[in-house]
Amino acid sequence: MSLRFISDRTRVEVKSEINDFPYITTVNSVMEERQCVLLDIMRLGGEEVRLTVGKPYKMRFFTDRGVFSYSGVMRGYVKKDNYDFMLVQTTGEAVKTQRRQSFRLACGEKIDFNMLDGDITMPHWGLIRDISSGGIRLLTVSEINETHLAQLQLPMIDPNFWVYGTVLSKHSLNNDEAKYNWQHGIEFVGLTDAETEKIIKFVHAEQHKARAAR
Repeated sequence: MSLRFISDRTRVEVKSEINDFPYITTVNSVMEERQCVLLDIMRLGGEEVRLTVGKPYKMRFFTDRGVFSYSGVMRGYVKKDNYDFMLVQTTGEAVKTQRRQSFRLACGEKIDFNMLDGDITMPHWGLIRDISSGGIRLLTVSEINETHLAQLQLPMIDPNFWVYGTVLSKHSLNNDEAKYNWQHGIEFVGLTDAETEKIIKFVHAEQHKARAAR
């Protein structure tokens, strides 16, 4: 099994095989001869989240070559440069995720969301600028730090439809008269195939309505 597509600072999603809640972290280094990766310690709500030694996990690595999924086992903690890192050994073969493509849909839907790590812990709201099967562009009043994890409600799809997303980018709108000060690019994480399909069907249905109205 090769880890050649994984490099230092690659983003990785980690979740338990029996728990769909995803954690986002980064690769510190790759030890291909041992089929292992060193991962940065994850944080949630400002607190460290440490994986259970000996427990199996599912991992998705977001590389330049695509998204690769691995099974893995937490082997322990390694100290490097006075910092602790998680040592995870990959098992089985990598699976490259083939995502069904979906166009971005202009939305304009106001949504509620919660920040699950970092200093922001209170509920927030924002306006979706557009949505696709991979994520959203979200307009907000306040700034959200990159890599932070959010829980997002998507009521236009279903009033009880909540998803997780990680902040990939942020952009100041630099407009004193604008209602929103920041635009954030948020990528969905931890979606099941059924949830992804639900978003795709919504986007395609709205596109069909727009074409029919022309």
